Amino acid sequence: MKEYSSIRLEVTSHCNLKCQYCHNSKYSNRKDDMTTDEILLLIRNIKRQYPINKILLTGGEPLVNNDIFKIIEQVSVLGIKADMVTNATLLTEEVVKKLEKSGLKRIRISIDEIGEKSSLRSTENPNKIRNIARMIRSISNIEVCIHTVCSPANVKDLFGVYLKTMQIGAKRWRVFDLGYQGGITENKSEFSFDTYYDSLIESTKKILNHYLANGLKETLDIEINNIFRTIMLGMKYEEGKIDISKALELRLANSPCDYVRDHQLSIRSNGVATLCQYFHNTIFDFKRNNFDIKETILRQNSVIENEILMQELEHCSKCKYCLVCNSGCRSRAVFLTGNIKDADPGACYLLPRIHKEIIPLLPEETQKVYNSFINLNALEPKYKRIDLIRFLKEKGY
Repeated sequence: MKEYSSIRLEVTSHCNLKCQYCHNSKYSNRKDDMTTDEILLLIRNIKRQYPINKILLTGGEPLVNNDIFKIIEQVSVLGIKADMVTNATLLTEEVVKKLEKSGLKRIRISIDEIGEKSSLRSTENPNKIRNIARMIRSISNIEVCIHTVCSPANVKDLFGVYLKTMQIGAKRWRVFDLGYQGGITENKSEFSFDTYYDSLIESTKKILNHYLANGLKETLDIEINNIFRTIMLGMKYEEGKIDISKALELRLANSPCDYVRDHQLSIRSNGVATLCQYFHNTIFDFKRNNFDIKETILRQNSVIENEILMQELEHCSKCKYCLVCNSGCRSRAVFLTGNIKDADPGACYLLPRIHKEIIPLLPEETQKVYNSFINLNALEPKYKRIDLIRFLKEKGY
């Protein structure tokens, strides 16, 4: 039995925006959302069963739930770190102070662009949201994290988003790949991925050159779409310490998915649990079992994305980048290729470029550690750029 330590909990399916690319569009504006009492019961019961140390409150837009402060208080009383992701449009000084008093420790604010108007998020003014983020920093001790969804619409402006994130004084910056599912499927004509990944690499290089030249590691913690993480800068190389065969043996016996390996669970607003935002198969149905956690576990559904092992991925398990790629994204793999056990074409294209163009920018110690995890005698990635573009075209992009 997995010992979940972190939960992504949707406290509502409703939102005050309608973003073009919403990954959660299938779960928007439902009529079967849990009540506040049900949410509180779920939190209490799940804490008794699992060593939960963090709950990310999300939606929809969590601030649409009028009982959000009560929910945060319950999370905090149980000794769980309360984290929240929000579009920030409903945040005022009064709301921020109430969030802090309720026990909120971190707030993740979505900002994708640099101007006065957003082409991605309806009614959002990116500069206004940045001012709200500054306000939070000035009147509270809530940690501010900026989330940016990278897409063909903003990839060339990513450096500008980075600079403005620095100006906010945010503690963390997370850049997520748009993916090809959710609301974007209804707006395919608005997005072209022909040069997207090339631009993503170039933008990342520009960001890293500035970040490293100015010694900003302690100022802003960065994670860019499985390309770079600030934690990589702390890597220390010790000659002969890494046994690649042993590391590979352990990796193959685990799930290829970071969500599974890190013991995270996504609980939808209607009380069912799925692996993540992109996999919609129900693993647990807490609401149907009256939030009895033990009973829910006994009735757990068997779904392949929650049980697959790296060793079952025929090509990925034998790829030279197996230990640094983690097989890319299983959802993206099945969406593009139709086979959850196939390689992820996006990761296949990106990894050689990361190895050749991104890693050499990093400190020598980091380069040595990274390179020590690459099995030079193994297979090259299965797919190339031409294959990725072909798969995307077949899906209508």
